[in-house]
Amino acid sequence: MKQICVLNDKMILGKEGLSAKAPRLTARAIVKSREGLYAVMYSDKFKLYSLPGGGVEEGEDVLAALRREVYEETGCVCGDIKELGVVAENRACLDYTQTNYYFVVTVVDTPDENHLTKEEQENHTEVQWHTFEETVRLINGQEFDRVQGKYLKARDIAALREYEGTVFEIE
Repeated sequence: MKQICVLNDKMILGKEGLSAKAPRLTARAIVKSREGLYAVMYSDKFKLYSLPGGGVEEGEDVLAALRREVYEETGCVCGDIKELGVVAENRACLDYTQTNYYFVVTVVDTPDENHLTKEEQENHTEVQWHTFEETVRLINGQEFDRVQGKYLKARDIAALREYEGTVFEIE
């Protein structure tokens, strides 16, 4: 899968440094409904908008993790899946690295029920469906004091920009 970008403390915080930790792997998606709306996860606890996705579990490949995460967070079963690219994170200030595999997923339907983890439920997480422009506005319009929020915003915006540039090839 092609690399979209590498995020590091220099880009996000203006500080030098790199972590040598082994990366956590994640599968993330730009999820599009048949009606042309996009899934956005909102955590009321953290006041955070993000794209669906999460960690690859032990013994799981990236595509299996993608299907599981999309189902858990949106309640949707993946239809068409296309690779978008990788956003790598190197958070030296937290001694943490992460490799995010982004995909574009078209789903057949948008059910009323998701299957959130206990932690996501405790964070008052919900799926919302928006136009592409509104999705970008919600994610890009966030301001964070915490490092983690800054990275989450930057990685999703990088993926959305990549998608926007290739949307005519994907559709």
